Amino acid sequence: MSNNYKDSEVLLEVSHLKQYFRGGRADVKAVDDVSFQIHKGEVLGIVGESGCGKTTTGRSIIKLYDITGGKVSYDGQCISVGIQDLINQLKKARKDGNKEAISRLKSEISEGKRINKKYTSRNINKIQMIFQDPVASLNPRMTVREIIAEGLIIRKIKDKDFINKRVYEVLDLVGLVPEHADRYPHEFSGGQRQRIGIARAIVLLPELIIADEPISALDVSIQAQVINLLNGLRKKMGLTIMFVAHDLSVVKYFSDRIAVMYYGKIVELADSNELFENPCHPYTRSLLSAIPLPDPHYEKQRKRIIYTPVLDHDYSVESPSLREITPGHFVYCNTAEMEKYQKEITEKTIMQ
Repeated sequence: MSNNYKDSEVLLEVSHLKQYFRGGRADVKAVDDVSFQIHKGEVLGIVGESGCGKTTTGRSIIKLYDITGGKVSYDGQCISVGIQDLINQLKKARKDGNKEAISRLKSEISEGKRINKKYTSRNINKIQMIFQDPVASLNPRMTVREIIAEGLIIRKIKDKDFINKRVYEVLDLVGLVPEHADRYPHEFSGGQRQRIGIARAIVLLPELIIADEPISALDVSIQAQVINLLNGLRKKMGLTIMFVAHDLSVVKYFSDRIAVMYYGKIVELADSNELFENPCHPYTRSLLSAIPLPDPHYEKQRKRIIYTPVLDHDYSVESPSLREITPGHFVYCNTAEMEKYQKEITEKTIMQ
């Protein structure tokens, strides 16, 4: 993919994002202190096993959930603040009697509530989402015309001729025809339903698309068509995309950078080629070792790397954090691991 995005400004900035859910006696930390940036025109791929927090991260950014902690900024403007984390800090400050912290946190909570009230999921026009399941995400009682036009109607657009014209335009963009507008979702195949979902996402001319595993529920041949469609729309509309997926081969083809998530944290973040050539974190290596290839001789010799956190890390002396080991290549590690990864990359470079 092109590296032109590096010269563009930051469109989305996620800072220390936390998304906890109540689960019995303890909170379930679905997303735990995640930070990253997406530049204009970039495709950021997010990969990881099921339950690692990929989808939750996307839903939190678009404000389908009220985030627990951290901040989300879009185009330089803060659009979401985690109030619960600030409240917990305020309780601790009151317990410690820290008057300065109490005053500061009260002000931050008040400002955060104002921001969250101003920027709801309904008025963030420039961010849209493509959902994973094309069946569950489309209302079976609405026609395709009504599904696609819903966003325009919510934005108070009342001109029916304009709405119809816009619906036909986006149908054409996603490879469907005007006759499809008056049909219902059950009359379409899985690939066509996903195209309808994409049409619904682009009808408001967004700048950022959060694609939540848009191809995982589709046949392999249809997956390629949908990826090519998204690639074409990206170039035609100048879209920035956060692409969530399981298939590492697809993510490498489609993404400029890749973030690897494990148990709610980003454990590695780098350019797609760099990540495949110099994987550092043991979990990233484990994921890459699981990629099958249509070569029986290779498959016989392929060795799976099993990631076992207790055996692969020793954090008894120093806790890990996301560190930049080479320019643009971040790994979740401590100082000892960082030095080890840097040495491995240097030796590999010399050997080449």
